[in-house]
Amino acid sequence: MRWTLAAVGDVMLTHRLGDSPAYTWLREADLACANLEVPLSRRGYPADKPIVHRGDPALASELTRLGLDLVSFANNHSLDHGPDALLDTVTAVEEAGVAVVGAGEDLAAAMQPRIIRVGETRVAFLGLSSTLPVGSAATESRPGIAPLRVRVSLLADAPVFEEQPGTAPYVATEVLPEDLDRAREAVRTARRDADVVVVLVHWGVPPGWTAPFQGILADYQRPLGRALIDAGADLILGHHPHTLHGVEVYGGRFICYSLGNFIFHTLAPGAPMHLSRPSPPYDLRYVRPPELMESALFLFTRDAQRWTLELRPCAFDEHGECHPVEGGQAAAILERVAAHCAELGTELSIERERGRLAAREEGGQT
Repeated sequence: MRWTLAAVGDVMLTHRLGDSPAYTWLREADLACANLEVPLSRRGYPADKPIVHRGDPALASELTRLGLDLVSFANNHSLDHGPDALLDTVTAVEEAGVAVVGAGEDLAAAMQPRIIRVGETRVAFLGLSSTLPVGSAATESRPGIAPLRVRVSLLADAPVFEEQPGTAPYVATEVLPEDLDRAREAVRTARRDADVVVVLVHWGVPPGWTAPFQGILADYQRPLGRALIDAGADLILGHHPHTLHGVEVYGGRFICYSLGNFIFHTLAPGAPMHLSRPSPPYDLRYVRPPELMESALFLFTRDAQRWTLELRPCAFDEHGECHPVEGGQAAAILERVAAHCAELGTELSIERERGRLAAREEGGQT
Protein backbone atom coordinates (compact mmCIF):
# COMPACT_ATOMS: atom_id res chain seq x y z
CA MET A 1 0.00 0.00 0.00
CA ARG A 2 1.28 3.44 -0.94
CA TRP A 3 0.70 6.35 1.48
CA THR A 4 2.16 9.75 2.29
CA LEU A 5 3.23 11.61 5.42
CA ALA A 6 3.71 15.38 5.36
CA ALA A 7 5.99 16.64 8.14
CA VAL A 8 6.85 20.21 9.06
CA GLY A 9 8.88 21.81 11.82
CA ASP A 10 7.98 24.20 14.59
CA VAL A 11 4.47 25.65 14.80
CA MET A 12 4.17 28.63 17.17
CA LEU A 13 0.83 30.47 17.10
CA THR A 14 -0.18 33.74 18.71
CA HIS A 15 -3.16 34.52 16.44
CA ARG A 16 -5.35 33.01 13.73
CA LEU A 17 -3.65 31.86 10.55
CA GLY A 18 -3.86 33.29 7.10
CA ASP A 19 -3.82 30.84 4.21
CA SER A 20 -1.05 29.39 2.09
CA PRO A 21 -0.68 26.74 -0.64
CA ALA A 22 1.77 25.08 1.76
CA TYR A 23 -1.15 24.36 4.08
CA THR A 24 -2.89 22.61 1.20
CA TRP A 25 0.12 20.30 0.95
CA LEU A 26 -0.52 19.22 4.54
CA ARG A 27 -4.20 18.62 3.92
CA GLU A 28 -3.54 16.53 0.79
CA ALA A 29 -1.25 14.04 2.56
CA ASP A 30 -2.61 10.87 4.16
CA LEU A 31 -0.99 11.91 7.45
CA ALA A 32 0.50 15.20 8.62
CA CYS A 33 2.51 16.05 11.74
CA ALA A 34 4.43 18.93 13.32
CA ASN A 35 6.03 20.14 16.53
CA LEU A 36 3.78 22.41 18.61
CA GLU A 37 6.08 25.06 20.08
CA VAL A 38 3.61 26.94 22.29
CA PRO A 39 1.37 26.12 25.27
CA LEU A 40 -2.28 26.97 24.58
CA SER A 41 -3.72 27.95 27.94
CA ARG A 42 -4.92 30.90 30.01
CA ARG A 43 -3.56 29.42 33.23
CA GLY A 44 -0.15 29.51 34.87
CA TYR A 45 2.74 31.93 35.26
CA PRO A 46 5.78 32.58 33.05
CA ALA A 47 8.71 30.29 33.75
CA ASP A 48 12.05 31.77 34.81
CA LYS A 49 13.78 31.30 31.46
CA PRO A 50 15.01 33.62 28.69
CA ILE A 51 12.14 33.10 26.22
CA VAL A 52 8.56 32.08 27.07
CA HIS A 53 5.58 31.46 24.78
CA ARG A 54 1.82 31.28 25.27
CA GLY A 55 -1.24 31.19 23.00
CA ASP A 56 -5.00 31.12 23.45
CA PRO A 57 -6.49 27.59 23.69
CA ALA A 58 -8.96 28.56 20.96
CA LEU A 59 -6.01 28.42 18.54
CA ALA A 60 -6.04 24.61 18.78
CA SER A 61 -8.67 24.64 16.02
CA GLU A 62 -6.06 26.21 13.70
CA LEU A 63 -4.06 22.98 13.90
CA THR A 64 -7.10 21.15 12.57
CA ARG A 65 -7.52 23.71 9.80
CA LEU A 66 -3.92 23.10 8.79
CA GLY A 67 -4.74 19.44 8.28
CA LEU A 68 -2.50 18.15 11.06
CA ASP A 69 -3.26 14.70 12.44
CA LEU A 70 -0.66 14.77 15.21
CA VAL A 71 1.71 17.11 17.03
CA SER A 72 4.56 16.49 19.41
CA PHE A 73 4.49 18.61 22.55
CA ALA A 74 7.87 17.35 23.79
CA ASN A 75 9.91 20.54 23.62
CA ASN A 76 11.51 23.27 25.70
CA HIS A 77 8.43 25.56 25.62
CA SER A 78 5.80 23.05 26.78
CA LEU A 79 6.07 24.18 30.41
CA ASP A 80 6.59 27.89 29.73
CA HIS A 81 3.53 28.53 31.93
CA GLY A 82 3.69 25.49 34.17
CA PRO A 83 2.15 21.99 34.34
CA ASP A 84 -1.47 23.19 34.32
CA ALA A 85 -0.87 24.99 31.02
CA LEU A 86 0.79 21.88 29.60
CA LEU A 87 -2.19 19.71 30.47
CA ASP A 88 -4.60 22.39 29.19
CA THR A 89 -2.78 22.28 25.86
CA VAL A 90 -2.98 18.51 25.54
CA THR A 91 -6.71 18.66 26.26
CA ALA A 92 -7.41 21.56 23.88
CA VAL A 93 -5.46 20.03 21.00
CA GLU A 94 -6.98 16.57 21.38
CA GLU A 95 -10.49 18.05 21.66
CA ALA A 96 -9.76 19.77 18.34
CA GLY A 97 -9.18 16.34 16.80
CA VAL A 98 -5.37 16.34 16.71
CA ALA A 99 -3.39 13.65 18.56
CA VAL A 100 -0.59 14.66 20.96
CA VAL A 101 2.59 12.76 21.86
CA GLY A 102 5.55 13.51 24.10
CA ALA A 103 3.72 15.17 27.02
CA GLY A 104 1.27 14.18 29.71
CA GLU A 105 0.26 13.90 33.34
CA ASP A 106 3.21 11.62 34.15
CA LEU A 107 6.15 9.83 32.54
CA ALA A 108 4.07 6.88 31.32
CA ALA A 109 1.63 9.23 29.57
CA ALA A 110 4.44 11.30 28.03
CA MET A 111 6.13 8.17 26.63
CA GLN A 112 2.89 6.68 25.31
CA PRO A 113 2.80 6.21 21.52
CA ARG A 114 -0.20 7.18 19.44
CA ILE A 115 -1.20 4.84 16.64
CA ILE A 116 -2.99 6.19 13.59
CA ARG A 117 -4.23 3.93 10.80
CA VAL A 118 -3.70 4.65 7.13
CA GLY A 119 -5.80 1.98 5.46
CA GLU A 120 -4.43 -1.28 6.85
CA THR A 121 -1.14 0.29 7.97
CA ARG A 122 -0.70 1.11 11.66
CA VAL A 123 1.63 4.09 12.14
CA ALA A 124 2.92 4.69 15.68
CA PHE A 125 4.23 8.13 16.72
CA LEU A 126 6.44 8.94 19.71
CA GLY A 127 7.64 12.34 20.97
CA LEU A 128 10.93 12.85 22.85
CA SER A 129 12.93 15.89 23.94
CA SER A 130 16.58 16.53 24.77
CA THR A 131 15.82 20.21 25.42
CA LEU A 132 14.77 20.16 29.07
CA PRO A 133 14.34 23.33 31.15
CA VAL A 134 14.59 22.61 34.88
CA GLY A 135 11.54 20.68 36.07
CA SER A 136 10.13 19.98 32.61
CA ALA A 137 10.90 16.26 32.45
CA ALA A 138 7.90 14.10 33.29
CA THR A 139 8.34 11.68 36.20
CA GLU A 140 6.20 8.95 37.74
CA SER A 141 4.51 11.62 39.87
CA ARG A 142 4.88 14.84 37.86
CA PRO A 143 3.45 16.14 34.56
CA GLY A 144 5.94 17.02 31.89
CA ILE A 145 7.56 15.91 28.66
CA ALA A 146 9.26 12.70 27.56
CA PRO A 147 12.92 13.23 28.48
CA LEU A 148 16.19 12.34 26.80
CA ARG A 149 18.56 14.03 29.24
CA VAL A 150 21.99 14.96 27.93
CA ARG A 151 25.25 15.07 29.88
CA VAL A 152 27.30 18.15 28.94
CA SER A 153 31.09 18.46 29.33
CA LEU A 154 33.10 21.59 28.53
CA LEU A 155 36.48 20.71 27.03
CA ALA A 156 39.02 23.44 27.69
CA ASP A 157 42.23 23.60 25.67
CA ALA A 158 44.59 25.61 27.89
CA PRO A 159 47.09 26.62 25.17
CA VAL A 160 44.26 27.98 23.01
CA PHE A 161 42.73 29.87 25.95
CA GLU A 162 46.11 31.39 26.77
CA GLU A 163 46.70 32.46 23.19
CA GLN A 164 43.11 33.60 22.54
CA PRO A 165 41.34 34.57 25.78
CA GLY A 166 37.56 34.50 25.40
CA THR A 167 37.54 31.49 23.08
CA ALA A 168 34.48 29.28 23.57
CA PRO A 169 35.17 25.79 24.96
CA TYR A 170 34.23 22.70 22.98
CA VAL A 171 30.91 21.33 24.25
CA ALA A 172 30.81 17.52 24.38
CA THR A 173 27.41 15.86 24.83
CA GLU A 174 25.98 12.37 25.34
CA VAL A 175 22.51 11.06 26.22
CA LEU A 176 22.19 9.58 29.70
CA PRO A 177 22.17 5.77 29.36
CA GLU A 178 18.99 5.28 31.42
CA ASP A 179 17.04 7.73 29.24
CA LEU A 180 18.36 6.16 26.05
CA ASP A 181 17.37 2.70 27.30
CA ARG A 182 13.85 3.94 28.09
CA ALA A 183 13.51 5.54 24.66
CA ARG A 184 14.69 2.40 22.89
CA GLU A 185 12.25 0.29 24.87
CA ALA A 186 9.43 2.69 23.94
CA VAL A 187 10.33 2.26 20.27
CA ARG A 188 10.46 -1.53 20.59
CA THR A 189 7.08 -1.56 22.36
CA ALA A 190 5.53 0.65 19.69
CA ARG A 191 7.00 -1.60 17.02
CA ARG A 192 5.14 -4.61 18.40
CA ASP A 193 1.81 -2.85 17.94
CA ALA A 194 2.46 -1.00 14.69
CA ASP A 195 3.78 -1.49 11.16
CA VAL A 196 5.69 1.82 11.07
CA VAL A 197 7.23 3.83 13.92
CA VAL A 198 7.87 7.58 13.60
CA VAL A 199 9.81 9.40 16.33
CA LEU A 200 9.64 13.19 16.69
CA VAL A 201 12.68 14.47 18.60
CA HIS A 202 13.39 17.95 19.94
CA TRP A 203 17.19 18.18 19.94
CA GLY A 204 20.23 20.06 18.74
CA VAL A 205 21.22 23.72 19.01
CA PRO A 206 19.79 26.75 17.18
CA PRO A 207 22.19 29.04 15.30
CA GLY A 208 23.99 31.58 17.45
CA TRP A 209 23.92 29.37 20.54
CA THR A 210 26.94 27.27 19.63
CA ALA A 211 30.44 28.02 18.40
CA PRO A 212 30.72 27.68 14.59
CA PHE A 213 33.74 25.38 14.89
CA GLN A 214 31.48 22.66 16.37
CA GLY A 215 29.32 22.36 13.27
CA ILE A 216 25.53 22.40 13.33
CA LEU A 217 24.96 19.03 15.05
CA ALA A 218 25.69 18.34 18.71
CA ASP A 219 27.81 15.27 19.47
CA TYR A 220 24.92 13.24 20.84
CA GLN A 221 22.55 13.58 17.89
CA ARG A 222 23.90 11.10 15.33
CA PRO A 223 24.44 8.28 17.87
CA LEU A 224 20.96 8.92 19.29
CA GLY A 225 19.26 8.94 15.88
CA ARG A 226 20.99 5.72 14.88
CA ALA A 227 20.17 4.04 18.21
CA LEU A 228 16.47 4.79 17.72
CA ILE A 229 16.59 3.34 14.19
CA ASP A 230 18.38 0.24 15.49
CA ALA A 231 15.62 -0.15 18.11
CA GLY A 232 12.99 -0.28 15.36
CA ALA A 233 12.11 3.29 14.35
CA ASP A 234 11.42 3.86 10.67
CA LEU A 235 11.68 7.63 10.58
CA ILE A 236 13.24 10.29 12.84
CA LEU A 237 11.90 13.86 12.58
CA GLY A 238 14.00 16.47 14.37
CA HIS A 239 13.03 19.94 15.57
CA HIS A 240 14.40 22.81 17.68
CA PRO A 241 17.23 24.47 15.69
CA HIS A 242 14.70 26.58 13.70
CA THR A 243 16.74 26.08 10.52
CA LEU A 244 16.91 23.23 8.04
CA HIS A 245 19.59 20.61 8.66
CA GLY A 246 20.60 17.58 6.65
CA VAL A 247 19.02 14.16 6.24
CA GLU A 248 20.97 10.99 6.94
CA VAL A 249 20.08 7.64 5.41
CA TYR A 250 20.82 4.90 7.91
CA GLY A 251 19.67 1.30 7.65
CA GLY A 252 17.34 2.26 4.82
CA ARG A 253 15.58 4.85 6.99
CA PHE A 254 15.69 8.64 7.16
CA ILE A 255 17.04 10.65 10.09
CA CYS A 256 15.94 14.25 9.52
CA TYR A 257 17.96 16.38 11.92
CA SER A 258 15.88 19.55 11.69
CA LEU A 259 12.75 20.42 9.74
CA GLY A 260 13.14 24.14 10.53
CA ASN A 261 10.23 26.47 11.23
CA PHE A 262 6.84 26.29 9.54
CA ILE A 263 4.75 28.83 11.44
CA PHE A 264 6.39 31.11 14.01
CA HIS A 265 4.50 34.30 14.63
CA THR A 266 7.05 35.77 17.04
CA LEU A 267 9.88 35.23 14.51
CA ALA A 268 8.12 37.06 11.70
CA PRO A 269 10.42 39.42 9.77
CA GLY A 270 10.76 42.62 11.77
CA ALA A 271 9.10 41.22 14.90
CA PRO A 272 10.90 42.42 18.05
CA MET A 273 12.81 39.87 20.07
CA HIS A 274 13.98 40.20 23.64
CA LEU A 275 15.09 37.99 26.49
CA SER A 276 13.32 38.05 29.84
CA ARG A 277 16.66 37.70 31.63
CA PRO A 278 19.22 40.50 31.11
CA SER A 279 22.30 38.43 31.93
CA PRO A 280 24.33 37.10 30.22
CA PRO A 281 24.13 39.95 27.67
CA TYR A 282 23.60 37.81 24.55
CA ASP A 283 23.78 39.55 21.18
CA LEU A 284 20.48 38.50 19.58
CA ARG A 285 21.60 39.41 16.06
CA TYR A 286 23.37 36.07 15.89
CA VAL A 287 20.35 33.98 16.87
CA ARG A 288 18.17 35.34 14.02
CA PRO A 289 20.05 34.62 10.80
CA PRO A 290 18.14 34.82 7.46
CA GLU A 291 17.88 31.01 7.36
CA LEU A 292 15.29 31.13 10.17
CA MET A 293 12.86 32.62 7.64
CA GLU A 294 13.29 29.74 5.16
CA SER A 295 12.07 26.17 5.46
CA ALA A 296 10.57 23.22 3.60
CA LEU A 297 7.74 20.76 3.80
CA PHE A 298 9.01 17.16 4.00
CA LEU A 299 6.75 14.80 2.06
CA PHE A 300 7.49 11.13 2.71
CA THR A 301 6.04 8.36 0.58
CA ARG A 302 5.96 4.78 1.81
CA ASP A 303 5.60 2.11 -0.87
CA ALA A 304 6.21 -1.53 0.05
CA GLN A 305 9.71 -1.58 1.61
CA ARG A 306 10.82 1.72 0.08
CA TRP A 307 10.81 5.26 1.47
CA THR A 308 11.08 8.35 -0.70
CA LEU A 309 11.36 11.96 0.42
CA GLU A 310 10.45 15.14 -1.43
CA LEU A 311 11.45 18.55 -0.02
CA ARG A 312 9.24 21.47 -1.03
CA PRO A 313 10.94 24.82 -0.25
CA CYS A 314 9.04 27.50 1.68
CA ALA A 315 9.72 30.88 3.28
CA PHE A 316 8.04 33.13 5.81
CA ASP A 317 5.65 35.88 4.82
CA GLU A 318 5.41 39.07 6.88
CA HIS A 319 3.35 37.24 9.50
CA GLY A 320 5.80 34.39 10.11
CA GLU A 321 3.86 31.78 8.10
CA CYS A 322 5.38 29.61 5.36
CA HIS A 323 4.53 29.97 1.68
CA PRO A 324 6.00 28.01 -1.25
CA VAL A 325 8.93 29.66 -3.05
CA GLU A 326 10.36 29.21 -6.52
CA GLY A 327 13.32 30.22 -8.65
CA GLY A 328 16.54 31.38 -7.03
CA GLN A 329 15.21 31.32 -3.48
CA ALA A 330 14.06 27.71 -3.83
CA ALA A 331 17.39 26.73 -5.34
CA ALA A 332 19.34 28.40 -2.53
CA ILE A 333 17.31 26.59 0.15
CA LEU A 334 17.74 23.21 -1.50
CA GLU A 335 21.43 23.71 -2.17
CA ARG A 336 22.01 24.56 1.48
CA VAL A 337 20.19 21.39 2.58
CA ALA A 338 22.11 19.36 -0.01
CA ALA A 339 25.38 20.62 1.47
CA HIS A 340 24.27 19.56 4.96
CA CYS A 341 23.22 16.16 3.59
CA ALA A 342 26.61 15.68 1.94
CA GLU A 343 28.29 16.10 5.34
CA LEU A 344 26.18 13.12 6.48
CA GLY A 345 27.11 10.99 3.47
CA THR A 346 23.74 11.55 1.75
CA GLU A 347 23.26 12.85 -1.78
CA LEU A 348 20.16 15.01 -2.15
CA SER A 349 19.15 15.39 -5.78
CA ILE A 350 17.49 18.63 -6.89
CA GLU A 351 14.92 18.37 -9.68
CA ARG A 352 12.34 20.94 -10.73
CA GLU A 353 12.69 22.99 -7.53
CA ARG A 354 12.29 19.93 -5.33
CA GLY A 355 14.80 18.00 -3.25
CA ARG A 356 14.57 14.21 -3.58
CA LEU A 357 15.89 11.19 -1.69
CA ALA A 358 15.03 7.50 -1.77
CA ALA A 359 15.92 4.63 0.56
CA ARG A 360 15.39 0.87 0.66
CA GLU A 361 15.14 -1.00 3.94
CA GLU A 362 17.24 -3.86 2.57
CA GLY A 363 20.19 -1.84 1.36
CA GLY A 364 20.14 1.78 2.39
CA GLN A 365 20.21 4.78 0.08
CA THR A 366 19.27 4.37 -3.58
